[in-house]
Amino acid sequence: MADKAAARAAQMKVDLRLTLDQDKHWAGFQAAIVEVWKTRAEQRASWRNARANQADQPGKPNLIDQIRKDGDAQIERGNLHKKLADAAQPLYESLDEQQKQRFAEALASRGRYRHSD
Repeated sequence: MADKAAARAAQMKVDLRLTLDQDKHWAGFQAAIVEVWKTRAEQRASWRNARANQADQPGKPNLIDQIRKDGDAQIERGNLHKKLADAAQPLYESLDEQQKQRFAEALASRGRYRHSD
């Protein structure tokens, strides 16, 4: 999962065609985006495994436990998104309009982020 996320980040960097000054901001962003993508993939795998395990066990799942787990997952995603925004800000501010569009398209292809500047 980490290798796939790192490869996607590397492709994103190539697509952005960063200048030397912009490249100074890349490492922090790359670490954050790889962590987000890796965590999302791990969470999806965990959810699939949990559902498969539920199917193998008789009885109904504990609703309260599921609500609590969902809340914890949302908090984790929120914290990761804040970390990503903090890491992305210096890079994003250094990009020209065309690069910002490519940046947004790369993130939008994997989630909810859209270019609105």
